[in-house]
Amino acid sequence: MAGEGLFFTGQVLKNNRDLLAEEAAREQLKLQKEQLELQKENAAARRRENRRKNQPSPLSFDSSSMGPEMGKVFQNNVLGYNKNISSISDAIINQDPEAVNQQLDGASALKTDKGVFEYVWSEVSANRQIARGGNRDSLGTNEEGGYIFEDNYQSFLKAVGQGTNPSEALEMYPIRKGAIKETKFENPANALYATEASNREYKEEIKGYEVNFISKAQFDRVGKEITSKLTPDKNGKWDDSSYKKIYLGQEGFFTVDNIGELSGPEAFAIESENITILDPEDTTFIDKLNPNSETYDAELSNKYVQYLKDKMESEARKNYPGVRGSAVRKSGDKFKGLQSEPDWEKMNDSQEFTEQTYGAHGKMLEEYKLSQPPKKVTLTNTLIDTLEVSDRTLGIDTDTARELIRQLDQKEIDLGQVMINESKDKMYGIFEITIPADLYKQGGSPTIEFSVPLDQIDEKNFGSSVKRWYDSFKNKSVYGEEIEKTTDDSTTPKGVGAKYNK
Repeated sequence: MAGEGLFFTGQVLKNNRDLLAEEAAREQLKLQKEQLELQKENAAARRRENRRKNQPSPLSFDSSSMGPEMGKVFQNNVLGYNKNISSISDAIINQDPEAVNQQLDGASALKTDKGVFEYVWSEVSANRQIARGGNRDSLGTNEEGGYIFEDNYQSFLKAVGQGTNPSEALEMYPIRKGAIKETKFENPANALYATEASNREYKEEIKGYEVNFISKAQFDRVGKEITSKLTPDKNGKWDDSSYKKIYLGQEGFFTVDNIGELSGPEAFAIESENITILDPEDTTFIDKLNPNSETYDAELSNKYVQYLKDKMESEARKNYPGVRGSAVRKSGDKFKGLQSEPDWEKMNDSQEFTEQTYGAHGKMLEEYKLSQPPKKVTLTNTLIDTLEVSDRTLGIDTDTARELIRQLDQKEIDLGQVMINESKDKMYGIFEITIPADLYKQGGSPTIEFSVPLDQIDEKNFGSSVKRWYDSFKNKSVYGEEIEKTTDDSTTPKGVGAKYNK
């Protein structure tokens, strides 16, 4: 038909796709894939780094400072260590505890051996230099005229070559011993201990015999004198040249486990300060002990003096053990286990008293200070309630002392001395205890001296001398004296021997 248009009569289809959303989703998916790949790469990198860190590397030590003979032995030991570590490298990488410990122990042992070898070589080298100089006659020789230090060195090498641990080999064949001819040096402290040993003050019954010991008070007396003589004065000088030589390491040797005999500074460095063998060319540490050095450390010097005193006392305790005396009197003797009648009468006649007063406990007999090896006593509340402070303790009265002691965490204290009171009717344990500065809060850490009735202390803490006097007071009737008794009620202290409290 003319004039008629064309019309679309079918269904119109709409495009419902969101092209922007699809594009965003594709980008998000791509980003997630990239992040996943990055995470994989990072994880692989971490595994590679962990493997690198745990990968055992071979040890390498410079052996030039230990001479050719020991250097060869040491390098062979290092080679053996590296081969062993290589064989267990996978286990080390995976941090197997046994393998890791084997690695650490082996490395530690090599470092110890290195220190011993270097020390031995420094001694041998120094002596060989003396042997080439004009002072060769100062070196010790054997019967054939050879040098003793060379004999010991060869024996040391042979022992090490046969598999002996270097530290043990050095103890068997000390290079320094007998190396130098010298007049026998006598430590003056030995004479002090010998004097005390000639009159041992502490006695104890052992297997039916009276055994005599050097008492704690005697050791303390000698220790105080040694400390005084070893300590340099404010001008860096000593009154006694023998103690000066010991202090500076010029004379006197001290035994150090697994090494042998060393000078005072060397022994102190190793045992107290955890320093390995001192290098003779490096005086850094020695200078700290020398009062005439710019780097002198007074606090370290005091610690060193105490160390030397303790070493000397330890040796004296070995040299002067208990000495057996007479047999203890058997049954039938009314004074068995007690002081003899003359001793009891002498005590009653004594008129010498201490200058200090122990509060309500009064003064003590000066002549009757019964020393004994220290025994631990627990400061119970009941015991604290009965203590009295000596007037030598300045600024702290008995009530304050009791309150401070109750606050201590550690309430065990040594019973080292017992005394008889001025009235001659009771015995008291004498104690000293230091109050920490953070508890005292008045400045400093004061030491409190106080007395406690012996009745408050368990008899198991008494030495034999104290026990004899204690039993004598409990059995005064043996000496013709009446025993005083008290009412046994709830207010009476219940310590050992409490029924005899006044």
